[in-house]
Amino acid sequence: MREERKLERKLRQSLLTALGFSLSPVSFLAIISILFLTVFLMGSRSVGISAAFIISMAAASLPCLLIWIRLCHVRRRGSHEGERLVCEFLRQYRINNFNVYEALEKVVQSPVDLKVTGKLLSKLLYNLRSTGNPAQIREATDEFAYSICTNWSLMLAHDIYIAAEKGTNISLAVEDILIQLREARANAEERKRLNSESTRMTYIMVPLIYCVTILMAVNYLEVPMAKLFDNQFGTSEGLLLFFFIVFLFVVNIALIQLVINQRFDY
Repeated sequence: MREERKLERKLRQSLLTALGFSLSPVSFLAIISILFLTVFLMGSRSVGISAAFIISMAAASLPCLLIWIRLCHVRRRGSHEGERLVCEFLRQYRINNFNVYEALEKVVQSPVDLKVTGKLLSKLLYNLRSTGNPAQIREATDEFAYSICTNWSLMLAHDIYIAAEKGTNISLAVEDILIQLREARANAEERKRLNSESTRMTYIMVPLIYCVTILMAVNYLEVPMAKLFDNQFGTSEGLLLFFFIVFLFVVNIALIQLVINQRFDY
């Protein structure tokens, strides 16, 4: 029954958004700790304590990086549904006589392609209908806004909060969000065209270069495949090198998510 701290609440929301199911922050930290200890104990026997500590720290950070990459991916996909979501919500809101609960229910049931935001809206509607407490209504709308983390989601969540708590007509405010999203569409399309090449290079070229290197070592340097894999995974130097190749590859993907695949927003 204790109240969650701010950092603990953000971690719980991030895990829920990234994984799609509820995982407590304590359980996630326990998994990371077990992974750290397992890699450290295994590595200390072959590469020494200092190198094993570095490897185990990197191994423990991989789940955090993967969660962060998944969170960015979900947020990016959800942000690109913003124009469809706001348009459908505004239409249903007007059809249902400015009843925000009925509008949200109709949006969730509509055939519009809302794979990410549709699930978030369904959860939001469930939370809104299960409480009449203004603080819990604010918490539910804030969780929806955090799952997408864009300006338009913050504005839409605030409008839904106002409508759910006070019954205020928010049609003009939602219409203003839709106008700004349509203006941002042209800029997003141009950015996507310019950054598509670097994404393909990272996801395709890096694994391809590693495989080509192995084939060249076997065909031109006449290194037996068994000897090659023994040097790669049977020695401390080869295993350390392979681990950092994988680690830097994941870091590179994370940087792409941060720099290139920006969320659709205004």
